[in-house]
Amino acid sequence: MAGRDAKPGRKAPAPKRAAKRAAPERREQILESAGAVFAASSYAKVGTADLARAAGVSEPALYRYFKGKRDLYIATLETTGARLLEIWRGVAAANDDPLEAIRAIGLGYYDHLHGRAPVLRLFYEALSEIDDPLIRRTVRSNFLAMVGFVEGLLLAARERGRLRLDIDPRVAAWHFMAIGFSFDLVHLLGVDGELDRSKVEGWGSLYLDSVAKPEPEESR
Repeated sequence: MAGRDAKPGRKAPAPKRAAKRAAPERREQILESAGAVFAASSYAKVGTADLARAAGVSEPALYRYFKGKRDLYIATLETTGARLLEIWRGVAAANDDPLEAIRAIGLGYYDHLHGRAPVLRLFYEALSEIDDPLIRRTVRSNFLAMVGFVEGLLLAARERGRLRLDIDPRVAAWHFMAIGFSFDLVHLLGVDGELDRSKVEGWGSLYLDSVAKPEPEESR
């Protein structure tokens, strides 16, 4: 019988708590898990209890780092956008030619599309929440930062005489983003066969040919 082995006056051992982390590490842990939670559902459907559970913390602990769900959501969007830009900066630094850097960024984005699916869903979900002024401001800031980065590469290409003079770098940067949106949409709709890598490479060449200054005949 169960009572035979139990010793009177002794309590069952308390469950072990997760190891304590420094505040910055804990905040980073909460942000990491929140991104996956928000992407898997939606901002409206997610509760603070869901976010705390995913991060392995209590709800009161969650509020020590963030004012609430909205604050955490905005921080998640900001962090995700900053990380994507950091990846792009690394790719650009590894390519001397600005136009080839744009090609590498586009192909790299496509190649890692499946691994970054939660990030894509997070951004798409955020678009449905832009009636909230702070969320709209954050989403807008993310996208404008990405457009600005690509525009900077195009301006660098112009300084080197590699960009057509009749091309507006800002418009061309939005064009590049539109191609990325198409990658995202194809993947989220589950029709990846529509765009295999060879087609994407061709699309990239078509884009770059449309903005690059033609080489002189004698140099071809």
